[in-house]
Amino acid sequence: MINAIINWSDRRYQARKPEQKREGFGLVSGFVGLITNLLLAAMKLMIGVLSGSVSIMADALNSVTDTFSSILTLVGFKISAKNPDPGHPYGHQRFEYISGLFISILLLFVGLQFLQSSYEKIRQPQAVHISAVVLIVLVLSIIVKLWQNFFYLRIGNHIQSDTLKATAKDSFMDVLTTSAILLSAFVNQLWDWNIDGWVGLFVALYIGYSGFMMLRGFTNELMGNRPSPAEVEEMTAELEKYHMILGFHDLLIHSYGPNAIFATVDIEIDSRWTLDRAHEVIDQIERDFKRDLNVTLVCHMDPIDLDNQHYNQIHKAIKYIIRGYDLGMHTHDFHVEQLPNNQGELVQFDVVVPEKLDISDEALDRQINMDLKKHFPDIETQINFDHNYIGEDKGPMNA
Repeated sequence: MINAIINWSDRRYQARKPEQKREGFGLVSGFVGLITNLLLAAMKLMIGVLSGSVSIMADALNSVTDTFSSILTLVGFKISAKNPDPGHPYGHQRFEYISGLFISILLLFVGLQFLQSSYEKIRQPQAVHISAVVLIVLVLSIIVKLWQNFFYLRIGNHIQSDTLKATAKDSFMDVLTTSAILLSAFVNQLWDWNIDGWVGLFVALYIGYSGFMMLRGFTNELMGNRPSPAEVEEMTAELEKYHMILGFHDLLIHSYGPNAIFATVDIEIDSRWTLDRAHEVIDQIERDFKRDLNVTLVCHMDPIDLDNQHYNQIHKAIKYIIRGYDLGMHTHDFHVEQLPNNQGELVQFDVVVPEKLDISDEALDRQINMDLKKHFPDIETQINFDHNYIGEDKGPMNA
């Protein structure tokens, strides 16, 4: 059935743009979730009232929360698919994260509310009446939630939606919590042990924890996460295809939503190229990135003078010095400018500093300058220290 829904959606939204296709899949997911969660919530509320089980009531209201989550999913995908406007030039795709944020807050609130209810039930236990109908509904709930988990996960992977992947996790947690409730019912029936309050406490804690983790995840998305290693590797592999360039460095990636990814990179080219040739190559790279990866790339041209032996000697000396510290540092973005009135040369370069290196930039600057002047006493340096660097540098001028 899941494959049938995905295939139907693929055919229906095949001719649409990526963001519109994403909206279509999101709406299908939201409607399916809304219908199934409404049915589950109604059944669980009914058997919760009939049985007097606080853990079943907690699970029922969790299903009510899932219903609101489905509504927020529908709204989120609908708004995130809106075209860019003057107030939002990068589009509205981050609204998907905002809807996920509200879902997280709702989960956290429900968890805290039932934490209190379960505590009261532990202090004053009440008999739980479990019938065959209750057991059937709980088992049916587990089956539906398992189906929802696979459904959301498949579509979430299909359109790369963190919101749907988080919803899939929420459905799987519902499977675990309902299974725990079913276990407490069996324990109560077989041994007359009333552990309903304790199971309700477990359910409440699990819901609260899930809400907190989802809240943290979507908050990070809104603040701007570091790109995943897979994204960096994919873009690096794409750049390595262009054998006409000398290398590249300073890859920066900015995400404004799943289909609104922007990146910048420094492309090292032969300084003997004409401007027309350089522009042609850069345009080709930017077009290919948009077509193949759906990434809007902006390239900065970094001309390299391969024939200047003096410059090459300076650069080799810098690489030798940096490597000699054995601190895991490397350099890129090397440039040499003549100072006015033949007063020497200004050497500019970047040094990539490992994340946990316990040495200040000022101390590194002094040490590098002192060591470099042993070889070239007349040069001045301008060093930029890169922290939290993304990706790797490629090319003859990188070490």
